[in-house]
Amino acid sequence: MPDAGAAGAAPHLRVFFALWPDAPTASCLHREARQLQGACGGRLMRQDTIHLTLAFLGDTPVSHLPILAEAAAQVHAPPCMLVLDRCGSWHGNRVLWLGPSSPPEPLGLLAGQLGSALRERGVALERRPFAPHVTVVRNALHAPTTEQVAAITWDVSAFVLVASERGLDGARYRELGRWPLGEDAAR
Repeated sequence: MPDAGAAGAAPHLRVFFALWPDAPTASCLHREARQLQGACGGRLMRQDTIHLTLAFLGDTPVSHLPILAEAAAQVHAPPCMLVLDRCGSWHGNRVLWLGPSSPPEPLGLLAGQLGSALRERGVALERRPFAPHVTVVRNALHAPTTEQVAAITWDVSAFVLVASERGLDGARYRELGRWPLGEDAAR
């Protein structure tokens, strides 16, 4: 991204692009998360924070938000149905997640188009492959004993740009922009 001037002079936000579940889907995800936490221990993610990250951007100058919105507007992926039917753990079994055993092709297209549009505008992103997952428990005591969970179906029809604001009770998320998916989506 272009230089914002003197380091620390411009206001910054910690931002990321994500899929955000509707209320019924978030409730189903949270219910499954509670079951995993009961079996594995750890800190349950709050229902209002559950999401699937498409691109983490981190500390970003507020002046660059229009560049991010311009990149998002270039995405023309179709909506899709995401089925989360697996669970697992990362980071020494400390982070528990829910994910799809078979990610839908449009989800990979969405992540790829968004990543390309951001990189074309000078935004630095991680180079590791997109691995769709929803973090549901942190600081777990051990990994889940099975990889299968009851399937949760998520109708993916839009993606969002979110600011993460840290507080005493954890992160609070604020939607900065929303872009519908599909050929006929208003842009």
